[in-house]
Amino acid sequence: MNIRQNLKYANLLYDNYAGSDGELTAVTQYIYEHIELNRYESFSKILLSIAIEEMKHLQLIGELIRRLGKKAYFIDKKQCAWNTENIKYHFNNIYDMLMYNIESEKKAILGYKEAIKYTQNKSIKDLLERIILDEQTHLEIFNRLK
Repeated sequence: MNIRQNLKYANLLYDNYAGSDGELTAVTQYIYEHIELNRYESFSKILLSIAIEEMKHLQLIGELIRRLGKKAYFIDKKQCAWNTENIKYHFNNIYDMLMYNIESEKKAILGYKEAIKYTQNKSIKDLLERIILDEQTHLEIFNRLK
């Protein structure tokens, strides 16, 4: 991947990485849901597999931030540290949880599309577009489950 240092762009990616709608939030949200819904084994396994895929995104974005010249801190672009207030712990029912997850995936897709607008680097665009495809698949899965 042909990546040159770009601190401004790296800072922009912190929202995708560890912002309130970023990958770290997605990983922890889906792991929490996986644990809470373990009595529904097949459903719980789907949440775990999505969380693992989100973890891969977290790694990829963290590595990209590092290659762009910044540390892969769990912060957003305003330098605010990630915290557990980003996780939604209470749902009325599974349907509400699925709707929340659907909205979260939509926000993630929009966040990556926004980040793509600010780079001309083909390698970065390709990476972010690939992540968008995964997020769209998650969106489809949650829509099918509701």
